[in-house]
Amino acid sequence: MNMTRIATVFVATGLQGSSVVNALLADGTFTPRAVTTDARSDAARALVDRGCEVVEAKFDDREAIQRAVTGAECVFLVTLCWNEEVAEQTQGINVVEACESAGVKFIVFSTLPRLRDVSHGKYTKVSEFEDKASVQKYLETSPIPCASISPGSFMENITRGFLDCPFEKTDTGYVLNTHEPKGCVIIQTWVGRDMGRAVVALFTQYQTRLDEIDRKMFVLGSQRATTEEFAQGLARGLEKPVEVRRLAKTGDPAMDELYDATTEFDWSPRLTYPTSALKRSA
Repeated sequence: MNMTRIATVFVATGLQGSSVVNALLADGTFTPRAVTTDARSDAARALVDRGCEVVEAKFDDREAIQRAVTGAECVFLVTLCWNEEVAEQTQGINVVEACESAGVKFIVFSTLPRLRDVSHGKYTKVSEFEDKASVQKYLETSPIPCASISPGSFMENITRGFLDCPFEKTDTGYVLNTHEPKGCVIIQTWVGRDMGRAVVALFTQYQTRLDEIDRKMFVLGSQRATTEEFAQGLARGLEKPVEVRRLAKTGDPAMDELYDATTEFDWSPRLTYPTSALKRSA
């Protein structure tokens, strides 16, 4: 492993960050510097055992952020939604400004599309999408070369029971509980496997293919499918039938609006999955 090239990974013990750390370790080009809020946690100690440098930083601690990115060539940034302590846009601004000061060469940001724009102003309540799109816009005004990756629905959420939607085992197969309305077409992303691969592909090629990468947004999706089509894929893999059970609306205005927007509008029209741009890079 070349110890002179460092890649800083924010939220390194989360799903996206850990995917990037795993891919960096497997590739060997960069030494991962894992950023966490608690370097004494079991997850952080495990990263040290695997050869990562682990540093502590919170998104409101500008000095700690500065230390986390100083000496790094590349940075992977994922901001945290629903953070009551630090607004998501502030998280992004603090990191980008620290990267500018530290002389970071390249940033990859995990983003989402602005649903206000996708829906021509109809859907405006999904703050997670609006805030990430704002961070992306701010990043792209920075002098630092950058790229953004937009994942779809995390496949890992199926087994997590996200939004009280358990994936239930029955005597004959499985039940996929969902709030997705009929006709909703979702981009599905295997984040744990593919986010890290995509980020490392960009980190290792930004110097030679910058014109294809700089200030571009790459949609990271394994499949674009209806709920029924996705269930059929699960059934093939599990070799058991998977029944779709639709639940009532969540009761959360933002989440319900997200489902409505996804049913009515395509987040990334005219793209096939996996996207050809990422396939060429990876």
